[in-house]
Order: sequence, then structure tokens, then C-alpha cells
Amino acid sequence: MLGRIARPLATAVATVVSLTAVLAACGGGDDESADLSGGLTGNPIRIAAIGGLSGGVSSNPEYASGARAAVRAINANGGIDGRPLDLRLCDNHQNGTDSANCFREILADREIVAIAGASDNYHDATRSQIEAAQMPIIGQYPVSGFDLTNPLAFNVNGAVVVGFHGLAQDVVASGARRVGLVTLDIPTADVIRKTVGDVFREAGIEVVNNVQLAPSTADLSAPAQQVTRDKPDAVVWLTFAAQTSVAVKALRATGYDGTVAFAGAGFEKDQLEGMGAGGPLTVGLVLPPAWDTSSAFGKQFNEDMAAYEPDGKVDELSLNSWLGVQIFAQVASSIPTVDRASVLAGIRKLSEVDTGGLTPPIDFTVKSGLPYAAIYNPAYTTVHVRDGEVEWDGTLREFGTGKELTTAS
Repeated sequence: MLGRIARPLATAVATVVSLTAVLAACGGGDDESADLSGGLTGNPIRIAAIGGLSGGVSSNPEYASGARAAVRAINANGGIDGRPLDLRLCDNHQNGTDSANCFREILADREIVAIAGASDNYHDATRSQIEAAQMPIIGQYPVSGFDLTNPLAFNVNGAVVVGFHGLAQDVVASGARRVGLVTLDIPTADVIRKTVGDVFREAGIEVVNNVQLAPSTADLSAPAQQVTRDKPDAVVWLTFAAQTSVAVKALRATGYDGTVAFAGAGFEKDQLEGMGAGGPLTVGLVLPPAWDTSSAFGKQFNEDMAAYEPDGKVDELSLNSWLGVQIFAQVASSIPTVDRASVLAGIRKLSEVDTGGLTPPIDFTVKSGLPYAAIYNPAYTTVHVRDGEVEWDGTLREFGTGKELTTAS
């Protein structure tokens, strides 16, 4: 089944990800500036991050807060061999024109040696420019065919191509036999329906209510009534993250008290607790919950966010953005000269990526074991919410097999 879903997912995932990713302004972004140097005065090392920080149905400003927290923490601890790390953020406002403007300015600035953290939906449109510039893209929340397959992309989670599959596997493991499914009424969501449907079909689970929702739908009461007809064992709701909390309320308003399953990348712990007060939730993730501090990097991330971005969301998107900057710093600290070519060569030699217990072992020197050449981490996990209490068993599982994975130290 892995081979069957690889190609269509690579073309569709740019749309799908929205279901759930010294500051300077770029051509597509808002004017912002901040001193992140921590008082360091050496020659700065410059990186950039691009994301939909505002605008659109599902903007994610936490991409910026995660990256800023990492940069501030690195600089507060001496930077990279005494040199401050400098971050240029560009807001693509969830549209391709502003993304292109961001890339044009960032790629033209030779002092920017890598893109690290955040997430841009439009890499496929700028593929040729990125390749011409040989710009390494490190620790993105992968959302496009480029992110999944290009040798310039170095990802530490599988985003929706791993997470949605894993979420469906968890629903199967719960014992559900009849499932209601809500997806967006857009062509690329056909792939999501197939991906989730393949898991259910192989397990002998019947999708009894298959509801397709217009992206602009604000009143979710009608689709909630449709998907809960005849009370399925679980409802899998895979639309925009901004619609999810509204959807959960609408589902409970119908009297449905069964499990609601959805992708959880954009939600904090207290949001899930509030959403779960009316009935059980199953929440799909591809990293440990962002608020979990049992791993070294989980603890460090939460401390950095509290110290440097106290108003930022602590969710999977900010965690992944923070991690992308941390991985860049590992590479930059290992090479004598820091430019695009040396960063690219250095990360290609990184056989033991330090993810501080957030992932299984990751090795950028060997071919990915997944059907996506640039996805090096097959892990997914799920959080369950019962009676308003969040529960996580501490387990990461493998895409396709569901077997338990051991995290890297």
C-alpha cells in the first residue's frame, strides 16, 4: 500500500497541510524587526523561514514563534562559535504570489545560508529557483511534493503523509467498525479519502457516512448531522484546523458522544482539553505532544518558549519550527566555513541528527526507508482525550506497520 499512495500524496499534500506549520520584511511579508542577537557582536550567520503567518483559512503564526525561540536560546548560549544566529522571517499570507516574492528576495541574498523551520505551501512552484540557488531547506513542516522528495529538503517528521495514515490506524485499533468521514470538497482531498479509506478497507471497517465539506463552510451543523447519522463508532474529521473546534461543538450538539478523530498539529493542550469535555477525542500527531517535557528537547523547547516567546502557541507546528533551527545549528557548528554549499554538504554528512528524544534515530546520509525520499522519520503518535483529560502513552509508532519505535537519545 505504501507504493500506491506515494505519488498522488506528493502532488496533493500542499493543499492538505492547511487541514491541520534580526527579523526582516520580505516582499510578501509584513514589516517586522527585532534584535535576537542576545548581545553577541560577531559576524552573524543568517537563515530564513517562510510561512503563512497570517491570512488565509488556517494561518500559523506559531511557525515564527518557534523559530524565534530557538534563535534567541542559541544566541543566549553563545551563538554558533560566538557568532549570533540571525533570522529573516517572511510571511507568505497563504498565497503563492507572496511566497514567490519571499523566495525571490531570500534566494537572492547570498548571506542567507539556509531556510530552517516554518513551512511554505508553494515549494513546487519555486522548485527551479530553489534548485538553481542550491538552498538547503531544513526541518520544514513538509507540505509539498518538493518537501517529500527533493534532495535539498531535510525533514524530521512525515506531516500528513504519515500522520493521517497513523490516525486511521489508531481508529482501527480502538475497535471501531463503522466510521463517519468528513473531508473537504476539493480535488486534492480525493487522495486523503483514499489514504484513510485504504486503512479502513483493509481492516474491514465500513465508512457509513462520507461527507464532503466546502472549504468556505462556516455553519457546520448540517455536515455534523450528516456524518453522525445512525451513530457511527467514530467520526474522522479532516478539514481545516480552523474548522475543527467548531466541528467538535457541532457534533456534540447533535447528541453524538462517540470518538471524534482529527489532526492535532495546530492545537495546544488546553484547547484539546476544552474540546474533549463533551466526549472522547483521538488526535493525530507526528512528534510527541509539544507540551510533553519527558525528553531532553521537549523540556528545552518548553523552557525556550516560556523564556523567549511566552505568548506563542506550544503546539506541534512551533515545536517542529524550533527543531528545524536547532538542527541547522548542529550543522553550522560542525563546519569551518558557513555558506550554502558548506551547509548543504554538512547536512548530507549528518548521520546522527540530534533530536533530543523527539524522534527515532534520523540519518541524513542514507536513503529514506519511506516511499518519500526526503522524509526520514516514519513516526506518528496519537493523543487521546477522555472526560476533558489529555492522555498520551509515550509511544511513537511506525508508518505502515504500527510497531512501536524507540527514540534516539
